[in-house]
Amino acid sequence: MREVVKLSGFILLIIGTVGLIITEIIIRWGGVAVWHYLTLTFGVVNALGLATLAFAHWGIHKTDET
Repeated sequence: MREVVKLSGFILLIIGTVGLIITEIIIRWGGVAVWHYLTLTFGVVNALGLATLAFAHWGIHKTDET
């Protein structure tokens, strides 16, 4: 379970980071100022990824399975 939460956190960070790069570099070259909501969306995805990783690191306690 812990590994799945960590993996989903990394996936959210990758999606958010790539989205921010695409939004800021490629779309901004066209001079379109309507795409601000994409920047906010990918920023939120990054924040969710960081929160997921923090939860996986500090929130989920390992149980002894013997």
